[in-house]
Amino acid sequence: MTSVAAPYWVSELSEIVGELQRGKWMIARWEDLGPDEDLAHWQATVREACTADIDPVFIDVRRRSLTIVLNAALPAPDDEQIHLSIAAIENSRFTGRSIRAKHKPIGRH
Repeated sequence: MTSVAAPYWVSELSEIVGELQRGKWMIARWEDLGPDEDLAHWQATVREACTADIDPVFIDVRRRSLTIVLNAALPAPDDEQIHLSIAAIENSRFTGRSIRAKHKPIGRH
């Protein structure tokens, strides 16, 4: 297993696209998608913002109210990385301690 960096919260659209372009992947908590938790709108917004070299893939984990986002054009995370990241998110939800934020959440424009 490759080590997993400490999770942080990325929510600005330009930062999400930049992270995907750099080969990073992310897990979005549905409660952070805005007041309506509009997953379809959020995914469409990310997809529209991606450049030609980014092929975004969204994997919804409905039982956990999460969506994994990765760039299909680049190597995907392994199962253990995903499980460790989901565990960090679940711990954050359970303890009420937020994952360190880089930016404020994106909303509808």
